[in-house]
Amino acid sequence: MKLIKTLLFIFLTAILGTLQAQDIHYSLYNMSPLTLNPGLTGSFYGTVRVGGIYRGQWYNVSDATGFETPSFYADAPIIRGFRDKDWVGVGLAVFNDKAGSVKLRTNASLISAAYHLGLGKDGNSVLTLGLQGGSVSRRFSQTRLQLADQWDASTGQFGETSQDDMIAGDGRNKATYVDFAGGLLFRTKNKDGAMLELGASAHHVTQPNESFLSSGGGTGGGNKNVADENKRPFLINAHAKYEWMLTDKWSAAPTAFFQTTRGAKEIALQAWGGYLLNPEQQIKLHFGLGYRFSDAAQILAGLDYKDLRVALSYDVNTSSLNTATNYQGAFEIAAWYILKIYKEPEVKQTILCPKF
Repeated sequence: MKLIKTLLFIFLTAILGTLQAQDIHYSLYNMSPLTLNPGLTGSFYGTVRVGGIYRGQWYNVSDATGFETPSFYADAPIIRGFRDKDWVGVGLAVFNDKAGSVKLRTNASLISAAYHLGLGKDGNSVLTLGLQGGSVSRRFSQTRLQLADQWDASTGQFGETSQDDMIAGDGRNKATYVDFAGGLLFRTKNKDGAMLELGASAHHVTQPNESFLSSGGGTGGGNKNVADENKRPFLINAHAKYEWMLTDKWSAAPTAFFQTTRGAKEIALQAWGGYLLNPEQQIKLHFGLGYRFSDAAQILAGLDYKDLRVALSYDVNTSSLNTATNYQGAFEIAAWYILKIYKEPEVKQTILCPKF
C-alpha cells in the first residue's frame, strides 16, 4: 500500500510540474512580507524588523521528505523622505526552496527598497512603491533523476541509461540568473482604529532564462527560441487585509491572497480572530481558519508578546493529491521581532508661574 501511494504521488507531481521553477508560497503569507510585496519593506513602527518562516510538506509520503522552504529577512525604515510624513525602507530577504526526490534547490538573495508616501494631514494613510532585485541560483541532483526512457517494463525498474539531454547530453545541473520585482501598497487607519491594507506586486518582470540546458543557459544565451521557452513566467499577486476591534479585547482580521502565473491561479481566504489576553504585558492570541481553493484547508494560530509575533499553520490537503498524502499537507512556523531603539529626548525644565 505504501508503494502504491508513493508511485501515485510521483505520478501526480510529475503531471503538475517538471524541473521548471515553482514560485514559493506560504499559508502564512503575511508573516513573510518581503517575498509577498516589496512595498512592505520598512512598513512598521520600529527600528529594525527581523523574521523568518519555515514551510515543510508531504512528510508522510515515502521519499518525498524534500519539500522544504525556509526564509529569513530583515528590514528597516532608515531615513525620512522628501517630506516629514514620508520615509524610505530597505530590506534583505533570503530563501532556500528544496523540492522533490531530485533535490531541486532554489536559493535567492533579494534586496528591496520602498518609498512610503504619507497622505492627508493626519498621516493615517500611506501609499508605497517598492522595488526588489537580487540573484537566484538553482541546482538539482542528476544522479537522482529518473526519466521515462529509463523505465524497463520487463523488470519493473528504472535503468541507468537515458537519451535525455538532462542526463546524457549537454545538460547541466546548475543555473543562475538575476530577478526583479516591484510592488504597490496602500494602508489606511480610520478614527476607530480599523486598518485596511491593499497591495499588488509583479515578480520576474524581466522574465529571466532559467533553463538548465547549456544551449539555453541560465543567463539567456543560446538559441533564441529555446531561451524564450525557458523564460521564468511573469507572476502577479494581490493581497488585502482588514482588521478592526469588535470589543475592547476581541478583534477580527479577514485576509485575501491571489496570484497568477502562466495561466495558473492561486486564491486563498483567511478569517483571523484575536483576543487581548493581557493588556499590560501586550499579550494577544490569534486564531483562525483559511482555505486555498482546490488545494488545502488551513488551521491558523499565533501569539503577540510586546514586539514579538509568532504564528503557526497546518494545511489539510483537499486536492487530488490527498489519495497519496492521506489529506496531510504542510505545516509552517513563523516569527518576527521588531527592535525599537530610540534616543531619549532632551527636555528642558520649564516652570509655569500663574498670573494674579
